[in-house]
Amino acid sequence: MVSTTAIREYAYELGFDSVRITGAEAFPEAERVIKERLASGLMDGLPWFTAERADVSCYPDALLPEAQSIIALAMCYLSEQPDESQEGGPRGRISRYAWGDDYHDLIKPKLQQFASWLREYARSEVPELETRLFVDTGRMVDRAVAQRAGLGWYGKNTNILTRGWGSWVFLAEIVTNLPLEPEGFDTPLKANCGNCEICLHACPTGALPAPYVLDNRRCISYLTIELRGSIPLELRPLMGNLIFGCDICQQVCPVNLVAERRLGLRQDAPASTRPLEFHPRQHFSPRPATGGSPELIPLLKLTEEEFRERFRGSPIKRTKRRGLLRNVCVALGNSGDRTAVPALVEALHHEESLVRGHAAWALGQLGGEQARHALEAGLLDEMDEEVQQEIRCALETGRGWTV
Repeated sequence: MVSTTAIREYAYELGFDSVRITGAEAFPEAERVIKERLASGLMDGLPWFTAERADVSCYPDALLPEAQSIIALAMCYLSEQPDESQEGGPRGRISRYAWGDDYHDLIKPKLQQFASWLREYARSEVPELETRLFVDTGRMVDRAVAQRAGLGWYGKNTNILTRGWGSWVFLAEIVTNLPLEPEGFDTPLKANCGNCEICLHACPTGALPAPYVLDNRRCISYLTIELRGSIPLELRPLMGNLIFGCDICQQVCPVNLVAERRLGLRQDAPASTRPLEFHPRQHFSPRPATGGSPELIPLLKLTEEEFRERFRGSPIKRTKRRGLLRNVCVALGNSGDRTAVPALVEALHHEESLVRGHAAWALGQLGGEQARHALEAGLLDEMDEEVQQEIRCALETGRGWTV
């Protein structure tokens, strides 16, 4: 019989921070919750996330016939504390997971290596061993797997909280037809969030209306990454300077604060705390050209070629240039810094109507004579009806038009 201990040891050799093993039975509770959320509209805006998808993702044997076991894996992506520097012009904030290289590019090859090793290791047991590999992009309910395998428990912000690493982890899974003794399977943790609801109240857009419930339509991560069109007017002022993703519900989580102290990443740890010898992965460290809090005005001037070059191999490329510049406009509008007005006036003539519309909103938020004159002139020249409406709204509701 194949040793689950050997499997775990190899996972750690590959660089994963946590590994658990569970059976490949269905996840009926996850299916119920997903379909309930879909029916209530909480997952609107994700057209690929359908009830039909749940019919597959909650049944491992639909992903791999004769599936027997699932290896659940986690890798911590913390590297350092966010840079709070205010030097230079107004700055944006990027979610920590996107500071460095795209995690798919790092984890997928490790899973492929793991699968090759597993085939060789279990050849005598299962000559035709098969695997399916997942790094949050395939049809797999990764959080449900992590919970059942004991990798972590559901936080009230819907993230998986692990012991030692908090929710600062990437999840991955290997589904296989390798039969393992049930005695070697891990069991769910008994931990939970108790009465804590800090994350629910910290969310600026109200995307966490109840414990364990996420309203995708109001989540800043969705608004800045997945949403392809205009950000709803009423949500823009609530987004602050977040331009790609959001960590607020993670940053306030007591479990995550403990994990950061354990790793020596916080200065407020008690003197008695002895942090681990933690070596952050270079792949997840902030890229020199962008970091975690880049200056916004230079980003607004990126050409398509410059965008592709700057964010090659980065998760940020997912939002595309037009989406990133839209987000930058919103952050500049929320900055209160009128040094951004000239760049926004220039963006009012951008080739993308999405950028022009959000630049108009930002100019209305910042106010001033230069902004007003630019909006009035822009209204005369603009041909796109949606942008025209954005300009009119900015002129009507702008924050005062005096210098």
